[in-house]
Amino acid sequence: MKYRFIAALSALITLTGCASDGKVNDKNYLRAAAVDGNRVTMSFFSDENVTVTAGSLSEAKTSAELRTGKEIFTGYTELIVIDSESCADVLTYILSEWKVSPECIVAESDISGEKLLNERTPEELEGAVRAAQKHSLTGKCDIVTVLGSLLKNGTAEVPEISGDGFSGKVTLKNN
Repeated sequence: MKYRFIAALSALITLTGCASDGKVNDKNYLRAAAVDGNRVTMSFFSDENVTVTAGSLSEAKTSAELRTGKEIFTGYTELIVIDSESCADVLTYILSEWKVSPECIVAESDISGEKLLNERTPEELEGAVRAAQKHSLTGKCDIVTVLGSLLKNGTAEVPEISGDGFSGKVTLKNN
């Protein structure tokens, strides 16, 4: 009886293999994303940046996962840099499908998202927006506030950021 138990236990251990069960190191954690039309640049907490061209945000995420070889987790995203075209649709998708944090900052940039995220870290950009808020240079710009304003009023004021950090405010329009 003892030998059968040992044999069964050995077989069980052998059959479980070394497959991943969704461990922390098997995922890329999205810190910031910049959406420029059909180009999406993703910056991860691992300090890796990936730029993909895709027909939709779903395709962009899948393409980035295929390029990095890891599943992308979006729940800790701190910053979304968006262009002014179709911003309400994009933000609705990001909030409902990517399930970013409700405190995720929304900003606009006068340069491409890829260039911006290669010049400055997401931490620096988020810090610049937080400092501007502290000094009353810009208002609340979390994704829920911005999306709510776009859907209710047709416009929303967001910070503009560049390679130099915070550079002012812009008004997004719901097209």
